[in-house]
Amino acid sequence: MTAARAVLVAGIVVGALLLCLALPVGAGLYPVAQVVSFRAVLGLGSLAMAILLVALPGTRRALLPLVVAFAVGAAAQGCVLAWRSVPHGPPTAESTDDLVVLSFNTLDVVSAQDLFQLVAAQHADVVALPETSHPTGKKVAALMAQAGHPMQVHTAIGASPMVSGTTLLVGERVGDYPTTTPLATSFGSLRADPIDPATSPVVVAAHPMSPGHRRTMDAWRHDTALIAHTCATTPGAIVAGDMNATLDHPGLRDLGPCVDAAREVGEAAHGTWPSSAPSLLAAPIDHVFVDGRVWRVVRFAVLPATGGSDHRPIVATLERR
Repeated sequence: MTAARAVLVAGIVVGALLLCLALPVGAGLYPVAQVVSFRAVLGLGSLAMAILLVALPGTRRALLPLVVAFAVGAAAQGCVLAWRSVPHGPPTAESTDDLVVLSFNTLDVVSAQDLFQLVAAQHADVVALPETSHPTGKKVAALMAQAGHPMQVHTAIGASPMVSGTTLLVGERVGDYPTTTPLATSFGSLRADPIDPATSPVVVAAHPMSPGHRRTMDAWRHDTALIAHTCATTPGAIVAGDMNATLDHPGLRDLGPCVDAAREVGEAAHGTWPSSAPSLLAAPIDHVFVDGRVWRVVRFAVLPATGGSDHRPIVATLERR
């Protein structure tokens, strides 16, 4: 095989792989699932490779197939990110009747005082706190009550002793939620059904298994699909938490009537993990899903890193249709 033919074949192979990552193909498999979580990094890396190959002296023409492959790969990732930055509808003004949902995986290192300040600053009505202990949630609720905004506290414990449970805070103005039902996810998730479903929504705080290892992939696929199914089959649902998955992963592709709050307002290109990376380079794995037939998303934001957690908080403002 001549050198030119070898470069052409390499360009075709590289181009095919990059297009598969852009589509994405095989996003439920290890290690593709991990790689496709970072679209901006893939796009910038592909662009850097194209520029580097062009800059090599005396080889531009010889390496043209590879340059084209990396350029197309970068453009494909950029197109997906650009599309997810386009709102699905015109902006909607906020009102005093809006419902504010905050989600924050605290890694159980954020103090109750810092959490209280965050919740109070965002005027949050529903707060999903993966990896947050029940005592911390109780302290936050006590501080909120002192500030004149009492909240109900519930916690689900997961199967892993290494990961703290998921705590849910619900403001009393949202409704009465005396009990909750645990969902069968590895890291602890819970469903809160109101006493009066005619006026108050079902609220779910979720934390599926992470796809950190090949051996956890089955549990990750099960957990993410369970959360998506719960939202899809629950009229009026509000689901928030660390989903350990992006919209590219198979578990979150079938949301039924539910919508992703970030995607609705064109903020789905901003990521939440790790908090040490710029938001545009981070993985968007924390989500708020809502029944789009009942709720209109007014606002969504990825907030600054807080209190030493490896996740950024997210907040969504909802308006009942």
